Amino acid sequence: MIKNKLIWSFVCVVLISCGNSTYEPQEYISTNLTDEKINLSKEVFKKLKKEHYIKNFVKDDFNNKYIDALIERLDENKLYFLESEIKNFKEESSQYSGKFFDIDLAYLIINLYFERLVDFSEFQIKLIEKDSFDFTKDEFIDIYYEDNQWPTSEAHLKNIWRNETKNDLLVALMSETLSDDPNKVLLKRYKNRIRRIQQQKEEDIFSIAINTLSNQFDPHSSYLSPRSVEDFDMNMSLKLEGIGALLGADDDYTKIVSLVPGGPAEKSGEILPEDKITRIRQIDTEDEEYVDVVGWRIDEVVDLIRGESGTQVEIEFISSDSADSTRKLVTLTREEIKLEDRAAKSKIIETKEGNKIGIIDLPSFYIDFNAYQNRDSDYRSSSNDVEDILKNFNIEGVDAVILDLRNNGGGALIEANKIVGLFVSSGPTVQVKHKAGYIQPYGSSKAKQAWQKPMAVLVNRYSASASEIVAGAIQDYQRGIVLGQRTFGKGTVQSLESISKGQVKITESKYYRIDGSSTQNKGVLPDIELLSTWDIETVGESSYPTALEWDTVRPYRHKKFDFDADKVFEIKNLYSQRLTTSPNLKYLGEVRDRYYLNKDKKLLSLNLETRKSEKEARKDWLLQIENKRREGLGLEIFSTYEDLNENNKKNENTNNDIDFKRDYLLIESTNIINDYLNLDKKLLASKVG
Repeated sequence: MIKNKLIWSFVCVVLISCGNSTYEPQEYISTNLTDEKINLSKEVFKKLKKEHYIKNFVKDDFNNKYIDALIERLDENKLYFLESEIKNFKEESSQYSGKFFDIDLAYLIINLYFERLVDFSEFQIKLIEKDSFDFTKDEFIDIYYEDNQWPTSEAHLKNIWRNETKNDLLVALMSETLSDDPNKVLLKRYKNRIRRIQQQKEEDIFSIAINTLSNQFDPHSSYLSPRSVEDFDMNMSLKLEGIGALLGADDDYTKIVSLVPGGPAEKSGEILPEDKITRIRQIDTEDEEYVDVVGWRIDEVVDLIRGESGTQVEIEFISSDSADSTRKLVTLTREEIKLEDRAAKSKIIETKEGNKIGIIDLPSFYIDFNAYQNRDSDYRSSSNDVEDILKNFNIEGVDAVILDLRNNGGGALIEANKIVGLFVSSGPTVQVKHKAGYIQPYGSSKAKQAWQKPMAVLVNRYSASASEIVAGAIQDYQRGIVLGQRTFGKGTVQSLESISKGQVKITESKYYRIDGSSTQNKGVLPDIELLSTWDIETVGESSYPTALEWDTVRPYRHKKFDFDADKVFEIKNLYSQRLTTSPNLKYLGEVRDRYYLNKDKKLLSLNLETRKSEKEARKDWLLQIENKRREGLGLEIFSTYEDLNENNKKNENTNNDIDFKRDYLLIESTNIINDYLNLDKKLLASKVG
């Protein structure tokens, strides 16, 4: 049977290859599948089949896809399983019959994965204790995982593990902030990983198995255990204390899943979703040492990050927008995140031509539901705040508005509808297709247009859901220009369904624009695409293999504003010209080119001097491109990288203000809308003449 073939350990191999040691290896104790969890998995699956938006559930080959997805989830980079094991998994999966999914096989694979992680960690401990790495050798680690093949032998696998360990030690040796002995730090990290694995409960194993199953329907359907339901409810409350970030697990790392609008992490401007946490240091406490949290349980990492408002924590991240795993240190002041912190902000910029441009930064579509339901006429909401800002803009004689929805992950649909109404008056905003098949338009029938002048919407890859509804509606009404990058592409709606233990989050409907096209998968395409310094296709709905497809429904009849496509063509050309002349845009272009140069880098040197040289070269490059930008703007240049770094820290945006100094895409957006206004003036002058 496959179970006898698969469950074996590397412990004896480790002892043979690494010699004698006082460290006692630990064995992973497998978690058994109970009848309770079998029944619960059937209940979840039945609920998904019955309630999910997709009615024509594909039965064929489901188990094979499920097992393939589980393997991908556990060992995406092919670091733990052997080729022969993968072959056996697939054979067992293909032979399964009678039901749609084999949770027994899933448990077997998950248990073997954690057994292998323990073996890997034990192997690393032996290597570090032996301390026999030669960093003068020209050895390399393969960092381009996309083309990895499964190791064919134990020796092949052990060689991968050895190189991974050597790279860990090399990174620790090169750290500028590590105060402890690097070997000691790594030994602690690896032992923590083993401890984390040994502390797992059946709920942890079940969650991996059942959420991989749920994700076969679509990426946003999932199972929430009773504990997860509590966490979900807490995250949905208006008061959050800490750094304002939702965390998730990614192999050995705790990563940023999303940022809470108005929270310390979002306000820092330095933290992005997918950034991985490596170390944490408490500031102004008795113990100010860095704590290495790689290999820790996520709840333990959360405990270190949480703290009283006003206290500070320093976190080291592996940056997600860097192809060469650049690390960054970010100091954050913990605070209680209230509705006020998430509120819309505004700023008026006057151009050299005398145009006044109003910027509205909207981090989320918020509403005080309690006050709203209690019919409090003065309830707080994003639409009320934006309306007040627009009234002030009218008083101040603002000529055009930029609605900044970058990194806005959505919120209340009612608020999205009302905000669209402030720019287009009453009418449909979005269409929702329910699982029963009927299509329902949504919009604000009482909306009154509060802004008559030109406008633009600024979006990026992290603009999702309600943000996409607003941007899509403005585009469909031809009311304004959409600037930025393609949006996330989440065009689905989820509901929570209770089951015997916990809840199931199920995708039940889809959003469609009033022109009939879906925002699902493809997102909203901007009228003018602005520079991005990283590959946006690595995130977003289209990056999920089980994302629901893009499709269309019938357009909903709606009015369109006068929209001069030729004028948009002209301002797009002016933007293209600035790409080669603007110091800020040239800077962003160089960052982008550097990213793509490193993106497909296959090998990383394990030679200490080579890595030091590469690190210094990167610092020199950062100093060079920043000084080039500053020279172009007539600013004083920096003598050293340390001066540049110190200046960046000094100018951190800690007040949650609109940053018009360092937000180069926002600056360019004002240039674009300014061009639009100037074309209007030229057109008017020619008519008068």
